[in-house]
Amino acid sequence: MNIYLKLIILLNGLLWAKSSYGKFVSGNFVDNLGKTLTAFASKNPYPWYKDFLNNVAIPNSQIFGTLTLYGEAFAALTLTFIPLYLFFKPANQILRLLLILGLLTGAFLNLIFWLAAGWTSPSTDSLNLVMLGVQVIALFAILKHSKK
Repeated sequence: MNIYLKLIILLNGLLWAKSSYGKFVSGNFVDNLGKTLTAFASKNPYPWYKDFLNNVAIPNSQIFGTLTLYGEAFAALTLTFIPLYLFFKPANQILRLLLILGLLTGAFLNLIFWLAAGWTSPSTDSLNLVMLGVQVIALFAILKHSKK
């Protein structure tokens, strides 16, 4: 894997670490998610996603909050520590698999957050799309590299 790709994945992982850390430290992310999702649903421009938020995510906000909390932590850990390790040692199949799972988790979280809140500000829109794009490109690069 190319050194620049490792660096880009590492930086992406650090963004996830910052986001994840803030949620764990606040201690109230899961409890407040229902209110946050209600605000996101209020003017959401995607009717099908607004329905999903109102009928599935908000009534089950505790479950979605817990999954988000630990999903972000998983993405942060895998996208931070695996590239650091790969600066010094070659990848093995387990590390590749974990990195792929971390990239898929991050991409999924960015996509669902972008659908929920991308409309709220240009920075929310662009940051999530950039992170999603980086994760998808890195995923394809790793899959292409692992076939060699």
